[in-house]
Amino acid sequence: MPDMARAKSKTVSPLAVPRFLASSRFAVVARHVLGIEGGHVNHKADPGGETNHGISLRFAIAEGRLDLNGDGLRDLDLDMDGDIDGADIRALTPDMALNLFYECFWRRLDLDRLPRPIDGAVFDQAVNGGLVAAVRMLQVALNRCDSVRTHLAEDGVLGRMTAAAAWIAQRSGEGPYLLAQYRREAETRYNEIVRRNSSQVLFLKGWVARARRLGDV
Repeated sequence: MPDMARAKSKTVSPLAVPRFLASSRFAVVARHVLGIEGGHVNHKADPGGETNHGISLRFAIAEGRLDLNGDGLRDLDLDMDGDIDGADIRALTPDMALNLFYECFWRRLDLDRLPRPIDGAVFDQAVNGGLVAAVRMLQVALNRCDSVRTHLAEDGVLGRMTAAAAWIAQRSGEGPYLLAQYRREAETRYNEIVRRNSSQVLFLKGWVARARRLGDV
């Protein structure tokens, strides 16, 4: 065993060490999403590949350089064999997945800037469909709100203007309308995925149900 791998084998994975407060808003919505995502699946029609607790192999490979404790080792190489593959996905625990949700989705988008419950809806869609798509749908929904007077660029970047617009909609009483429009955009996105790739139709019923429950937590 290489020296660095041997050293890592003697320590607890940084993914196993809690990185958020158990009483935080993140913890509430993340545990809800974790329950929706479920455990290990490896469906041949899923373009994300093997998945466990909402963390897909495609995502893990894309985040391959993640190093939360700065030890120079790849955190997602859980079996320390030099690559990130299905074995690492199968080794993921729910607590590890929650830490990844926090670092790679909640913190990366800085979702504490958004009001409830749209923060949870955006988080759900970031986990399920990616950061850019989740934020772009928010911007589309905000541009339909009468209280938001400045047209937002639908660029998928959660900047200061987008976050401020979400609060404007919330404080004006348009929060329920904003959430309804976000759900509509999520459902539209799912239908578009199936339109482009008919093999995904077997997931559509569950996706639509998920879209219609966004913001319930």
